[in-house]
Order: sequence, then structure tokens, then C-alpha cells
Amino acid sequence: MTHIFIFNNASRAARYGIGTYVRQLAEGLRECPDTAVSFVDFFADVKEYAVSDDACGFRHYRIPPGPSGGESENSQRCAFYFLARHIGMPEGCRLVFQFNYFQHRLIASLLKGRYADSRIVLTVHYLSWCFELKGSVDSFRRITARDYAPQDEKERQVAESVQGEKAFLHFADEVIVLSRATRAFLSEDYGIPAGKLHLVYNGWGDGLCPADVKASGASRMILFVGRLDEVKGLDCLIDAFGRVSGKHPDTCLVVVGEGDFQPYLAQSRPFQGRVSFLGRMTGEELEDVYRSAFIGVMPSFHEQCSYTAIEMMRHGIPVVGTDSTGLAEMLDATPELRVHIEGEGGDGLAEQIASRLDLLLSDVEAYGRASVAVSRLYESRYKAPAMASGTRGVLESAFKRQEHAVAADYLEYMDTRMMQLVNQCPDIDLDFFGMGGIGLYLWMRALDLQGREPSSFHLSHLQEHLIYYIDWLAEASSGCCLPGELLAMLRDMAANGFCRAAVSALLGRLPVSEASPHMPSEKDITQNALKICNCKI
Repeated sequence: MTHIFIFNNASRAARYGIGTYVRQLAEGLRECPDTAVSFVDFFADVKEYAVSDDACGFRHYRIPPGPSGGESENSQRCAFYFLARHIGMPEGCRLVFQFNYFQHRLIASLLKGRYADSRIVLTVHYLSWCFELKGSVDSFRRITARDYAPQDEKERQVAESVQGEKAFLHFADEVIVLSRATRAFLSEDYGIPAGKLHLVYNGWGDGLCPADVKASGASRMILFVGRLDEVKGLDCLIDAFGRVSGKHPDTCLVVVGEGDFQPYLAQSRPFQGRVSFLGRMTGEELEDVYRSAFIGVMPSFHEQCSYTAIEMMRHGIPVVGTDSTGLAEMLDATPELRVHIEGEGGDGLAEQIASRLDLLLSDVEAYGRASVAVSRLYESRYKAPAMASGTRGVLESAFKRQEHAVAADYLEYMDTRMMQLVNQCPDIDLDFFGMGGIGLYLWMRALDLQGREPSSFHLSHLQEHLIYYIDWLAEASSGCCLPGELLAMLRDMAANGFCRAAVSALLGRLPVSEASPHMPSEKDITQNALKICNCKI
């Protein structure tokens, strides 16, 4: 039996791409045999923690907004304790926690600390720096360069958010990406092992939707669907529409989505009667708009795998879009309709969009070829069954490999935290969930890294802190009996010739014991160390 918990936000984003994704994911996964799917809903419309089932039979663990309205550390800890009371671990059951937001890293770590055999799967729907830098990779690399000092608050926030994202990506057992571009970027720029990155495109529907036959003389609709945010590039589209509206008087521009309308309304005044703002629409209402649209335009500065583009392709609507992040490969079938973004400002973008619109509006054969091409790409890549199948493959892969209780590439983060604790020498107990756990973890890691040439510097750093740890232990254990795990660690150090004088002196002053305690397993040591890292010491 596999039980999958999908973490979602019952907020604005839940009404857009991520919300659509989790609904599609849940529907696809529950078709698997011996599989249960539940939701964990942050920002739920409840006053206290609650558990309920929806009309589709999915169980929801509802987390109310915190006092400040956000997802603070305290609110995530409270949510963890709530879930821990309700989540059982029957023998033979496989637990999967699937995350969609980077801010949920703490609760992911708490859950992994409690359920060591579970798997953490993270889907990358966005990278925060893309919002701040409008998807400019050049700006990202400049700000995150090793020797670069952030120049202002914006750059400091970008650098900080990237570090947080890296930590969650390394922590996750498996990472699902929605585009080839993101897979390459996370591998090259974030240093995420390629083996844990899995490309699974978003999927929607299981077949094409025929477009309505357009009446003779009907206005040809140019369609934009998305949030009215600066990063969506709507201002460039309105500018482009102005460039082609005189040559093609039978066209209109329809904008679907919510946000700050005022600047776009002002920009559209010269085209009064030919630009319509429909606001946010239901799925059924939007379906009618897709059926009558002629061209779709996505001038976004960044996208991962847009459901809007998928819906347009499903209806045979040619899409004009940018070559930013994941959107570029959604135009693989129609590269002539891509427009190039230059830097954060998008200079020349409106002119490029206008030229692609003019091509489709002027050349009937070019339009027909594009319509057929996007339909075929949808059929081969973006159907819902393909998304479900790909995700199931990721879950199977997750349970086939596991070296430690946490992902191997996250261990260096834990090393850093443990060495910080050694430097701080907090007043804690000597037992396994205290000083004993810290020393056992660092010793285990030192043994693991011996003989690995690329890790020689890191190993030296660990060994240096183990020497500090022995001094700390000698002082803290004065007149005390050591727990069995610590005694076993010291004897193992002596057997390996590590820090002979200090270890021998410590062992020499301890009461003689005929017992032969054993060190815990690597899995137990690692899980215990994660619990220590999760504590506020």
C-alpha cells in the first residue's frame, strides 16, 4: 500500500497552475492499485485544524492560516504535530510526501525525521528569482557568483531565496521538473545531482478539442490568459496588437485573468472596442473562449510548463510565445513563433510579437501548418495520462534507492549544522538525542568520507570539529557515566587511531565496563541527526 500526501496552498496560486497540477496529479495517482491520495491544505478556510473528505473522496488535512497570515516556522511545526497524530505507518505501507512550494521545507524535514522510510518528492513549479529578475539567467548568475556581494535589498533577497531553494532541492529524495530547461539549470547552476531530477511534463485532458468553425466575417480573436502581472508581458502584447490592428482590422484582443487592470486599461484606450478584459473565468467559461480563439499569445518572462499553453494547443490554437525558461520548448513544434527576450527589460519584444501575429494573420497556409503542429505536440507530450504515468515512475524510482535516511546530497547541510553545534557547545544532555547523536553523526560521516579524494578538504574540516567535540565531551562528562552509544563511538575511534591521546585519556577515566555496547546503525544515526537539526537548540 502506498499513501501519498500532496501538499497544497488553498490560496491564489491554487486557482492557477499549481492548483491545476495537484488536482491532475491526485486524479492520476489514485488510479494506481493499492494507492491512497490525501491533501494537506495550508491556508485552508477553517478556524482550526480539521480533517474532512471532499466530494471526490479525497481526504483533506486542513491547516488554518497562521496569526500573521503566513507560513511561519511555528505554523509549520504546529501543522507537523497535527499530521503526526493522524498519519499511521502500518507495516508494508509506503509513505510519500509530495511538495509544491519551497517554503514548506521545514515541515518536509520534520516529517522525514519522524518517518525515515518515507520519500520526499518536490515538484518545481517556479524559481523565486525568476519573479524578481524577470527570468534573466545572466542577472541570476551575476548575483549568485561566488565572489559577488549583493548591491541592494533586491539582490540580497534573490541570493537568500536561491540558498533556500537549493537546500530543499538537495533534501528531497526525488525532484520533478516540468521542462528540459529547468532540469539542465538545476543540474548546472544549483548543483543538484542529475540522477534525482525527473522530467515529467504537465498534462491536461486525454485528447484534442475541435475548434468551432468560425463564421465568415467574424472577428479573429487574439487571446491572452494569465495573471495581470508584469512578468506575464501583457503590456508588450497590447503594444504588439497596436502595431498589427491597422493592417488586420478584423482582429480583436481578449484578455482573461485577474490582477491590476488599470495600467492595461489605460494602454488599451486607443483601441477602444477591440480590446476586452473578461477578468477571471470558470473552467467552463474559459473553454468557450478557447473554442473561438484564433491565436494565443504568451509573452511571459518565465514559465515552467504552462497549462494555458497546453489548453491552447489542445484546441489547435497556434501560440506565439517567448524563449524564456520552460516556455521555449513548448514551442518546439513551431519555432518560427518564438520571440527572443533580451535581458530583464524585454526590449524589442512587442515588435517581434507583432511580426509573428502578422505572419499567422496574413498567411492561411502558415496558420494551418502551425495549428496542426501544436495539436500533434499536445498529443505526444501534454496529455494527462502521460503525466500520471511519468509521476508513477518517479515514485517507483524513489523506493528503489536510498543510501541514508535522507538524500545523500543533503548530508553536507547536516554536517554544517552539526559543526555549528560543536562550536556553540550548547547545554544539552549526553544521550543519543543530544551530544551523543552529534558525535556519532560526525564520526559516521568521517568514516564515510575516508579515501574519497574529492572530499579530502571536507573530511579534514569534519575531523577538526571531532577534535573540538572530544574536548567538549571531556568537559561535559566530568564525573558522569557515558551512554552506551558514546562509549562504543570512543572505542571505535581508538580502534581507528583517531586523536589517540585525547580519546585514550577520556576512556581511561571512565568506569571499567565489561559490556560491549554497539554503535547504532547508519540509518538510525542519520535519522536522529536530522531530528537534532530540526530542533531549535
